[in-house]
Amino acid sequence: MNESGKVLLIDGMSFLFRAFYGSAWGGGYRQTSNGVYTNAVYGFTKMMLDYAELVRPSHLVVGWDVASRESLVRSQWYDGYKSNRQAPPDELIPQFDLVKEVTQAFSVPNLGCPGFEGDDVLGTVSTRLALDGHQVIIATGDYDSLQLISENVSVKILKNGGKHEHYDPASLLALRGITPEQVVDVKALMGDASDCIPGCPGIGEKTATKLITEHGNLDNLYTNLGSCTPKMRSKLEENREQVYLSQRLATIIRDVPVDFSYEEAAWQYDRATVHSKFDELEFGRTMASRVS
Repeated sequence: MNESGKVLLIDGMSFLFRAFYGSAWGGGYRQTSNGVYTNAVYGFTKMMLDYAELVRPSHLVVGWDVASRESLVRSQWYDGYKSNRQAPPDELIPQFDLVKEVTQAFSVPNLGCPGFEGDDVLGTVSTRLALDGHQVIIATGDYDSLQLISENVSVKILKNGGKHEHYDPASLLALRGITPEQVVDVKALMGDASDCIPGCPGIGEKTATKLITEHGNLDNLYTNLGSCTPKMRSKLEENREQVYLSQRLATIIRDVPVDFSYEEAAWQYDRATVHSKFDELEFGRTMASRVS
């Protein structure tokens, strides 16, 4: 089942939301005979098993958001952070707790920390594990996680159709032209509409990448504004405070006070316990056959 020292970290929210919307596009939601919605949980479980089979980890962890937008530390830095987020669909809400029952049946730790996001939890855990010499694979739909890449940490970005993009330091440079250390500075300039990170108005991804690769990092760019065109210099000078705020908002926090035990994360589970949970949720034979 495993290879020693390889840890798979799953972004729980990315998996769950992708599973929900991927199965609900036709308007039908998987339910048990008692009317319990399970489409997102079913899809999440399938994806978790898919990546476990692909990666063959010795250990597996799921990181979660556990706070409302208003209680996030980043919302204290910037009131507009993620202010465009809408409430999840009613059919999804009860599945947040239900999916954790499934991961618990697999003896997989569900990690979260009040005030912080799943990215921060995975960033903290991946940093600790990498320092201890473990090989870490992060599975997520969030490109922000590319800043966590190192010699010991790689990232698989979820794509449609069950596909993914695999990033390590070499492929990040080859595919996007930047290093892990430059990921945040590019985002600081271009912003991110999905998270309401403002960035610098008038600068998109292409220009942001060009500026950071030419100057190395944001500090060097601002030290050498004289080398920019007058129009670009004016933009950057006028929005300097906003750009540095965006850099702070985009930076994954790697010292979250999360309780993590490497031993408890071992990818080992009792099949009878898993089958019992599958029976309860009426997952059917196809899913059950994957843990037989």
